[in-house]
Amino acid sequence: MSERVCWNCAARLADGHFCLSCGKIQPLAAGEDYFSFFGLPRKLSINLEELEEVFYALSRKFHPDFFFNSSDYEKQISMDKSSTLNDAYRTLRDPIRRTQYLLELEGAKTEEGKDKLAADLLEEVFELNLELEELKAAKKLGDEDEIKEITASVAASRQKLEEKIKELEGELQGSLFAKWDALLEREATDREQREKLLARMNCLLSHLSYLRNLVRDIKEEVQ
Repeated sequence: MSERVCWNCAARLADGHFCLSCGKIQPLAAGEDYFSFFGLPRKLSINLEELEEVFYALSRKFHPDFFFNSSDYEKQISMDKSSTLNDAYRTLRDPIRRTQYLLELEGAKTEEGKDKLAADLLEEVFELNLELEELKAAKKLGDEDEIKEITASVAASRQKLEEKIKELEGELQGSLFAKWDALLEREATDREQREKLLARMNCLLSHLSYLRNLVRDIKEEVQ
């Protein structure tokens, strides 16, 4: 971002939300993202306790009550800042939303979840969908024995899917977060490696979204 100056006193602005010279609140900077809003680099491993502390500290500073006697311009800035703060906090505190947001910032293309599933998992999902259709048919016919048998099989499949979800979450929040953060610490990042990491994170997010929706459908059907 280009050098900024205070709208009130024209002093050069350091990083932060207030002018150090006159104390006036400053509008959102052009191109400012949720990470920079919290004074953070675009790393995926975040100390959530520190994030929360900054959130509450800024919430107090941006609160409209502090700008009751201020100009309309400052009141509007405080409301804009408060809104952005809330959106940024909700995004960054959640590892999945945080990763999705990073991918958006990096311009990574969204992948289709089902189409990229491993062959063995894709076959399992196909069979599960068939069982769900059979379960719906059995419910319409009122076949209690069939319902019990299929429900037990579906429950076992659901457990496998939930285990797979945990495995994917572990890879995302473990090795991939660490690899991405390590890349950012280098002065000259490897663009090819960077793109591979973004692609893998994108793929995992798509898988997670698809599998979670499938688990949700199972829960709804076996109630």
